[in-house]
Amino acid sequence: MIFGKRRHEQTAQQREELKAAAAEQGWRWSDAQPAPAFELSEAALRGPERFKIWTVGLGDVVDGMVNTRPFRAARLIGYDYTTTNGGIPYGDRRETSAVWIDLPDSLPEIRLVDASSTEKDEGLPLPPLNPARTTDGRWRVEGFVPQFASDLLHSTFVTALATLPPLTAVVIRAGMILAYGLQRYDAQTIRTVATTLAALIEAVPGNAWGRADALVAGTGVFPRRVPGGAGLSLDQRLVRPDWKGFGLAEKVPWPDAPGAPKNVMLKRSQAVEVWEPTHDDAPGFSLSAQFGRATIGSGMPLGIPTVASTISQGVAAPRA
Repeated sequence: MIFGKRRHEQTAQQREELKAAAAEQGWRWSDAQPAPAFELSEAALRGPERFKIWTVGLGDVVDGMVNTRPFRAARLIGYDYTTTNGGIPYGDRRETSAVWIDLPDSLPEIRLVDASSTEKDEGLPLPPLNPARTTDGRWRVEGFVPQFASDLLHSTFVTALATLPPLTAVVIRAGMILAYGLQRYDAQTIRTVATTLAALIEAVPGNAWGRADALVAGTGVFPRRVPGGAGLSLDQRLVRPDWKGFGLAEKVPWPDAPGAPKNVMLKRSQAVEVWEPTHDDAPGFSLSAQFGRATIGSGMPLGIPTVASTISQGVAAPRA
C-alpha cells in the first residue's frame, strides 16, 4: 500500500512539473482530452497480434508550437480487452506517450522502429521493407511503398532521426507524423521530439508530397482480428473500427483517463455491442459479443465499408 501511495505522489508531482514547464514554454497543458483519431490510436496503442486495446482518452495533453508548426503531445491511455478463465470480461490498463504534428500534404504510410528502444511496442507492425534498416542501423523500416522509403531515407532525413531520444517508433500515416513510446515524458523530451519531427517534415523530398491517396496514406483502420506485420494488405482497411471496445469506453469516460484504474471489470451484459446498419439492404441490428476467443453474433458488423471501396466510388474516406 505504501509503495502505491508513493507512486501516486510521484506521478502527481511529475504532472505538476510538466504543467509548470509547459506554461513556461508558452504551451497549453490540459489534464485530459478525448481519444485521438483511430488512425493514431492504431499506430501507437493497438496490440501487435490484433486490435485488442481500446484507447479511452488522453492524459497530460500539451499543445504547443515548434518552428512555426503546431504539435500535440499526450499520454494515450487505454485498456487491453480480455476475459477471465470464467469468461468475465475485463480490461488491463495500457499506456504510451506520443508527440505528433499534422503534415502539410499527404505522404505514403511508413513506420520506423527504433531498434535501441526497450519499451514494449503496442503499435501496429507493418510489412518489412527492403532495405530493412536505415543506413545508421538504428531504425527498422516498415511500410507498403518501397520507392517512398528509398526516397525518404536520404542522409539529411536519417541524420535528423538520429537526434531523437530512445523511443518505440516514428510513424507517418493519415496526414500526420507521430513519435510514440517515449522513455521520458517531460517538457525537455517533448520539445526535442517535436523539434525533430518538424525537421523531418522539412527533410521530406519535394516530389514525395501529395503522391498518396487515402488508402496508401494510411487512412482507416485494419479489422480487429487481423494481425499486424508482413501479412497486412492495404485493401483490408475499414473506414472505422469493427468493434467499440466492448464497453470499455463507457466504463472509463475520457475525463477520467489520467487517473484510470489498473484494471476494470465489466458485466457480460456490458460487453455486447449493437450496430445500426448503414446500408438499405441490411435491415434490423447487428449484435456482437466477445467471450474469451469466441465471438457471438456477427464477427464483422454490418455497414462498415473499406477505404478502398470509398476511393473507388470517388468518396474521400472519413476521419474519426
